[in-house]
Amino acid sequence: MVLQLLKESQSPDTATQRAVQQKLEELNKYPDFNNYLIFVLTKLKTEDEPTRSLSGLILKNNVKAHFEKFPKEVGDFIKAECLSSVGDSSPLIRATVGILITTIASKGELTKWPELLPQLCQLLDSEDYNVCEGSFGALQKICEDSAEMLDTDALNRPLNVLVPKFLQFFRHSSPRIRGTVAHAFALMHWPA
Repeated sequence: MVLQLLKESQSPDTATQRAVQQKLEELNKYPDFNNYLIFVLTKLKTEDEPTRSLSGLILKNNVKAHFEKFPKEVGDFIKAECLSSVGDSSPLIRATVGILITTIASKGELTKWPELLPQLCQLLDSEDYNVCEGSFGALQKICEDSAEMLDTDALNRPLNVLVPKFLQFFRHSSPRIRGTVAHAFALMHWPA
């Protein structure tokens, strides 16, 4: 049913889109619905990428609107799946996972997700390009959306770890990763 809704939501017909939106609003009353959305995004690799990404974007909207109301186990499951899928082979899915991670972080969850930044930093050292690129993408988005939090005592000043770590990657063999690092630096909140 969820997959069918995701496919129907891509229809150009406005009546179909309205009906899908209404069904999605009904499904949002069930916290487990978000488990299905993260499953489609991260595990259903036989599904087409636009459908998987759309599932993640719907989940992002749910996180934005209701994350504090999610049962703890649902929130924890979503966080774990995001971290395990940050290196998906699809650039679209990596970007969607990064957006979802950033949305969770910007909902005040950086302080409640203490393993996020250390794990993303650790994943930067992966030999798998997709994992490295996906981790940098997520960190770049966090630098953009939660910059002021990165230089606070509440999080033990993550900039003190991120800056030296990022500096190592200015010589990376991938121009894309070097560009992402430069962009992340530009987004960081620097004290006066």
